[in-house]
Amino acid sequence: MATDSSQPQSIQARIAALNMGHVGRAPGTAIPVEDEPAQRPPAIPRSNTANIPATLSNGHHISNGIGNEPNGIRQNGVLPPPTITRTGEKKPPPPVLPPRKQSTQPSPALPPRRPSDALQRRDSNASISSTISTMSAVSVGTNGTARTTASRTPSMDAGRKLAPVFDQTSLPPLPPKRTAEQVESRYQNIERSRMGLKPTKSSPGITTLEVAPPPSLPSRPAQRPPRVPMRKESTGDVRKLPPEKPPALPVRSALSYGMNKPQESSVANGVNGTTPGCEIASGTPPPIPVTSKPDLSSILATKPKPGVPSQPPSQPVSAACLTCRDFSAPDNHAAKFPRETVPSLDWLATQLVSPFTSPTDQARAIFTWLHHNVAYDIVSFCNKTVKPSTPAGTLSTGLAVCEGYAGLFTALASKAGLESLIVSGHGKGAGFSPLQPGEPIPAEYSTHAWNAVKTDAGEWKLIDPCWGAGHVCIREQKYTKKFAPRHFTMPNNEFGLRHFPTNKSLFHRTDGRPQIPWEEYILGPHGPAAAQPVTVYAAQAEEEGISESSLRPSKLHIPTSPNTIVQFRFGRICEHWDPLRNGPGAPYPYILSINNPDARGGKEYRVFDTDGKGQWWLDEQSRWLGAKGESVDLYCVDTVDGRSARGMGSEELRGVMGRKGMSFGGVARWELV
Repeated sequence: MATDSSQPQSIQARIAALNMGHVGRAPGTAIPVEDEPAQRPPAIPRSNTANIPATLSNGHHISNGIGNEPNGIRQNGVLPPPTITRTGEKKPPPPVLPPRKQSTQPSPALPPRRPSDALQRRDSNASISSTISTMSAVSVGTNGTARTTASRTPSMDAGRKLAPVFDQTSLPPLPPKRTAEQVESRYQNIERSRMGLKPTKSSPGITTLEVAPPPSLPSRPAQRPPRVPMRKESTGDVRKLPPEKPPALPVRSALSYGMNKPQESSVANGVNGTTPGCEIASGTPPPIPVTSKPDLSSILATKPKPGVPSQPPSQPVSAACLTCRDFSAPDNHAAKFPRETVPSLDWLATQLVSPFTSPTDQARAIFTWLHHNVAYDIVSFCNKTVKPSTPAGTLSTGLAVCEGYAGLFTALASKAGLESLIVSGHGKGAGFSPLQPGEPIPAEYSTHAWNAVKTDAGEWKLIDPCWGAGHVCIREQKYTKKFAPRHFTMPNNEFGLRHFPTNKSLFHRTDGRPQIPWEEYILGPHGPAAAQPVTVYAAQAEEEGISESSLRPSKLHIPTSPNTIVQFRFGRICEHWDPLRNGPGAPYPYILSINNPDARGGKEYRVFDTDGKGQWWLDEQSRWLGAKGESVDLYCVDTVDGRSARGMGSEELRGVMGRKGMSFGGVARWELV
């Protein structure tokens, strides 16, 4: 039976009718329609579409959403243009579905519903939804191609509690307002509580202890002690004591009353600045203090007498002699400032000299700092690639030749307030060889640089910071860092034996000679015959305080004339030099190694005698020294039988000579001709 098309139907009824038409029918089978209107065009067969994606829905493709709709009807193989809906334009209503007849097949029975008695509605304006539809996360991400629903039963909300219904008529009444009298009474109670506590009696429930009063003391007797009997007045002569003198005023210096100084008050407890019992009349000056009066004779004794020259105070010998002076303080202080931590030359100069007031100590601190922080550039010197340097460059690199040492010393000394100069000239250092007999004297030339600085006495002192920092071996191209303080303490006359300045006014000699000629310098102090001096091992000699100029014979060559006695002599660098205070310790014993032809094995050792004050000597016949071409050596005995030989006397050494093992250190050498 066909349904009347004029009968209104709801959307839910229409959807249910469509679903019922598909029940029991194979896909692709047309639905039989009765009484189909003549104006309806024949349906164009459409191809079935698949679910995209198929895994998101398990129902029929008709139930798919918008994202999975089948293709529209093609006209001549072309899809119709899409419908464009502008902003504000209403969409056209959907077409009216044609009426359909009810299917002859019976509709499936619906499942029985659960009873709704389990839900208990409360008195509130909120409703409980028994079915809640949610959209899964997958359907949201696929643009609505599949939807899933989930049902929430009332049993799931059995444990939830809803808020009570809000009703203004059921609110509790507000408390009544306080009157002005009640407010005032409340504030008075608060003020009373802030006041101090008042003593109150204990509660009657608490037991009160009764404390018995202390026993009363016995009454004292009313009788007084007996009085001392009074002396009877003597009828004889009575000796009267002199009246008591008032205390003397404190002695004050007359200088305390002048120079706009206020007068100090007198002894304490006085009235108006006076001593009790010793008032001074108003306007009367104080008495003159006689005890503080200066003595005229003592004043005249301090004044210089006419015709008598004043003598300066005597200076200790150790302070006047640089060789014996103790420089441990500036030497230790100079080692505290590594070159890598120095920010500038001004800062370094201030730090080195600030602890010392003596110009000599200040110069010694700079001299020692150069030894610790600047090394000789042996590579550039041997390869002849030395370039001009600056004090800042030497401080930065820590490498220099003699020019760099001298320039940096004068820069630091000048910034510290010292007078210093750079002296250039010839130096008998590395690479110098003495002239052979008959060799012509070369022209004057310059190879070295050193410094001149003013010391405590205001005199110019010649120093060599380059040679004082270490020594160079040209053959091995090696620089040995070894502190040589003698190049700071050496007298100017001895300094001139190995330094010849280009400026002839910078000799600064102390023997009265303003300068020496080039020929005398290059040949040596003893003339052409002594062109080659004795060979001295400077390191050992300097450590033991031996003066090179004191060595005798001073010539390198010793003639082997028969029946000739050769005197060997040497001494310390200064008569005040103490090996314990200025040196490494007690002196070593010294021996002379000779080649006696009468001795067994040829080698023989002779012990030097000493006076214990820094002088050693030995006399030996020339025929026992050896043959021509052989050498004679001066040694210090370092150890005897494995122990240090310091402090051993000459006789003690002769007693163990040849019986115990010994080790030696070279000091000097001569050659026999």
